[in-house]
Amino acid sequence: MSTMKATPTVILCGYGQFGCAAFTALRQAGLHICLVITHQDHPQENCWWQSLAVMAKEADIPVLVDPDLSTSSEDSKLIHELSPDILFSAFFRDLIGQHLIVLPRLGAWNMHPSLLPAYRGRAAINWQLVHGETLSGLTVHRMIARADAGAIVAQASVVVDPDQDAYGLTWQLLTLAPRVLAQALTCIINGESGREQDLAHGSVFGRRRPADGQINWQLSARQIHNLVRAVAPPWPGACTKLNGQSLFISRTRVLVEGGRIAAPGTILSGNNIACDTGIIAIICAFPSAHQIGHLPIGQQLPSLTEITS
Repeated sequence: MSTMKATPTVILCGYGQFGCAAFTALRQAGLHICLVITHQDHPQENCWWQSLAVMAKEADIPVLVDPDLSTSSEDSKLIHELSPDILFSAFFRDLIGQHLIVLPRLGAWNMHPSLLPAYRGRAAINWQLVHGETLSGLTVHRMIARADAGAIVAQASVVVDPDQDAYGLTWQLLTLAPRVLAQALTCIINGESGREQDLAHGSVFGRRRPADGQINWQLSARQIHNLVRAVAPPWPGACTKLNGQSLFISRTRVLVEGGRIAAPGTILSGNNIACDTGIIAIICAFPSAHQIGHLPIGQQLPSLTEITS
């Protein structure tokens, strides 16, 4: 007599809006979520997303918050005892140890917000905008020891507008989630292995920190515009100094692409700033008395080295 479970069981490790999307897709696929593992919201973080913990509790599904999954802890023992068929990760922030990745009968899988093998690692949405990518996407791949490096079972792309910010791109990618997850789960349940990634043609990026949002006026107008939209609210925002105080810039427009108009960082008329090449217009900035239309013309904003030295 077969001992195979009639309905595959899943442990979902997730957080934020993508974690919620995975939760919904797993249930719609008819899978049994036996445990949700998630994070406690940080009190200093701008939490604009839905709570996966609340969704799970409303569905009477047990929730484990911020466990240690990197080693053979008591939390890891619980997962071994549940013996899930699938371990699924969606924007889970902590390391999941190899001892758990190899446990599920149908594998451990992760949803990543880029067109892998490009932009493996942390903060993929932000890094793609920093580099001015015109295509982004969602990928579901097998979890292995190397980050975001396993075989791909589903992938879809979206076109990125040159003025799109990180919040907008997040929601663009979320529109792909139901289709990508449904395709991936069908493959996973059927035992398909997916296609291997060509990591030689990929890229890896690390975590971004608030200091990475400091504007370097020695860059081109397009590069600075890309940084601003990559970290615009609800992220911390791109930052420069004005009269010794921080000025957070949340929205810009590229006025001139090339050519040096004035010394980089020089404030021109109408809140327009000269960059190394080109001119950028500040549309919105905070918190400052200079928020709208009152930047001191002719003043030169400090370079990145002057800010950080």
